[in-house]
Amino acid sequence: MPTDGTSQPPASSGSSASPREAYKRVKRTPELPAPAAVQMRMTPIAAAGTLLWTIALVLTQIFREELAESGREWWVACALAGVFLGLIGTAMMAVADKRHFGRADRNRG
Repeated sequence: MPTDGTSQPPASSGSSASPREAYKRVKRTPELPAPAAVQMRMTPIAAAGTLLWTIALVLTQIFREELAESGREWWVACALAGVFLGLIGTAMMAVADKRHFGRADRNRG
């Protein structure tokens, strides 16, 4: 490290450019355009997750005795919480999708 108070590392042996010159050279290069944003509806994704939690809840009810014997009866509560939170999330995504895609439809027309 240099002792002159700068925080720049010394230039490598193969480079004669200072960090400032390298920065200016990089800034002259054209920037790539940003990719277009992916627009997709989130409601089906949240609904699919809720469906999976519902299937898990049904399975925990079918195998309730085996789960209790092995000390895993908490799986029922976990699946029930997943269904409950999934319903809330699906409702929130439906509102967000309606706001987002409803505005896009109005702007096109």
